[in-house]
Amino acid sequence: MAGSLVEQYVTCGKPRCRCTRGQKHGPLYYLYWKEQGRSRSLYVPRGRVSELRRQIQNYRRFQTELAGRLRRQLRDWQRRLKEERPR
Repeated sequence: MAGSLVEQYVTCGKPRCRCTRGQKHGPLYYLYWKEQGRSRSLYVPRGRVSELRRQIQNYRRFQTELAGRLRRQLRDWQRRLKEERPR
């Protein structure tokens, strides 16, 4: 899963609520990501937070491994081009 999981404390806007006196509601969890250059967010129920954290961690691990493979392929390609070049 691409994105960031953010823990937030929020106010509800009701005039007599405890959150107007500084005791905000939460923690509430939101997934944030970019889509077509715009920030997007989605509320995540507490029961799904640990699952989502694992998915985000897996995505980041995948991205790191993919970037490493691409760098190795590029170095190999550059090396082969140098070897094939007439001197």
